[in-house]
Amino acid sequence: MRGGAGEPRRERFDPGDRSARGPRHAAAVRHHYEVPPDPGAQQPRRAAATTAIRLNQFLARAGVAARRKADRLIISGQVLVNGVPAVAGQQVTPGVDRVTIGGRPIEPTSESTYLMMNKAIGVLTSIGDDRGRQTVADRLPSGAARVFPVGRLDLNSRGLVLLTDDGELAGRLMHPRYHVEKEYRVVIQGRPSGDALRRLSEGMVVSGEQFQPAEVSVLETTPSESRVSMVLREGRKREVRRLWQELGHPVLDLQRVRIDGLQLGDLEEGAVRTLSGDEVARLKSAVNLS
Repeated sequence: MRGGAGEPRRERFDPGDRSARGPRHAAAVRHHYEVPPDPGAQQPRRAAATTAIRLNQFLARAGVAARRKADRLIISGQVLVNGVPAVAGQQVTPGVDRVTIGGRPIEPTSESTYLMMNKAIGVLTSIGDDRGRQTVADRLPSGAARVFPVGRLDLNSRGLVLLTDDGELAGRLMHPRYHVEKEYRVVIQGRPSGDALRRLSEGMVVSGEQFQPAEVSVLETTPSESRVSMVLREGRKREVRRLWQELGHPVLDLQRVRIDGLQLGDLEEGAVRTLSGDEVARLKSAVNLS
């Protein structure tokens, strides 16, 4: 249809006109030759952009180690990115950058493994020992995924140990920021006084080190010993034993029975089982992971 009277005359676009120059002409040329999309045709998918992440997070997701230990591996020079020693704080792009440790390529696992063990006394909470002592890794079923223990449970203690290759979850469960509850059944020598229980509930200083308040309840007593429940929200080395030793009540037996909502239940000593989806979801929710 022709324009009405008084409308400016539109110039016909000629893509071969070499006299026209500049970016507006180039854009017009592209538009002129562009083939309009077929509404019924399936459009090609765009490749999803791969986001760079911190190297320690990458290693955690790959099940190598929790973030703090991953940082130590990086600083020690054991981690290479594209053949070059990595540095602390470095970022990598999964699927693009090549990450190796000792020449072994590292790739994040698509699905993580979550196990719980009822550790026996005399078993190290470790994946290896240069002195040849038995570790929790030795008690895993043959063919089990490469997992590592979350947190500590000393050689002479028993009970619940969580093992996983999900380094991000492990790191958060161990970080004091998230105040993850650990519950213990403890047999101590003697009967604790009201003052001793008060000191535990208010937080104590032992050898110049401040310990956070603990929830303590006495379950039963005899003339020579007492059985107590103790809930902690931090993971200091030998914390339970050090606190009771300071109060004059040496620990005779120590068993961990709960990590947040994960209960040891009736799992036999030395046995291992896989966590349910609900158990994993509750642990992740406790540390703000989806």
